[in-house]
Amino acid sequence: MTNTLLPCLTRLTIAASRPNIASPTITYTSLLLAFNNFFNLAITYYYKYKGEVNTDHVLEVAVRRALEHNIKSVIVASETGRSALKALSIIKKNNLGIKLVVVTHPPNKTWGPKGDIPIASASRSLSWNKALPDTIIDMLLGGVFGQGLKIAIEVALMATDSGAVDRGELVVSLGGTFKGLDTAIVAKTTYSYYFLTEFELLEIIAKPWKPRITYPEYKDPNWKGNLNKYYENVTVLT
Repeated sequence: MTNTLLPCLTRLTIAASRPNIASPTITYTSLLLAFNNFFNLAITYYYKYKGEVNTDHVLEVAVRRALEHNIKSVIVASETGRSALKALSIIKKNNLGIKLVVVTHPPNKTWGPKGDIPIASASRSLSWNKALPDTIIDMLLGGVFGQGLKIAIEVALMATDSGAVDRGELVVSLGGTFKGLDTAIVAKTTYSYYFLTEFELLEIIAKPWKPRITYPEYKDPNWKGNLNKYYENVTVLT
């Protein structure tokens, strides 16, 4: 670091503080190369709002990051299948060769402003209805970091538990707040049994800037999305 990065930063500091004194020319490229020797540079997107309004964008940047890292599996949390179909459309349209893993959860319905919304069924890795260690982890992740990031971690564990992805595999995983997607991460996944000793959150690709939610979620002023389509039939394009 002393031989590459610090001289660049030092010359930049001198040039900025003493503009009348000539200093060696430093190009943006040379400084970027110096940083790349010691840091992994990546963009994290922070959304103004939580929820479904971010689904299209977060899917696009998540798939792009998977390609950049040569990651073969993208895991998507999807209750009704709508986010899953959007992800599948992006992957198939561009012939990307990425495996899409879709994870859902019980119960068989969730609430909404026009009544219950039906969803599919599967087993959860983490739950919140008993005073157990997994409940504490669930509430901690969801309360501090937001539902989207908690769910992105959770579905990565569930996908590994089910055998859809391998233990120790690098994945891109997406979750959301209430409906739709608003969070994406790069993670080294594992079985839920080894969560505290092996799971690694490597990158946050995108997340809401203010993740904490009030209930019911659709009344939260920082949640945005179109819930009307969740009361319409899902159209599957072949």
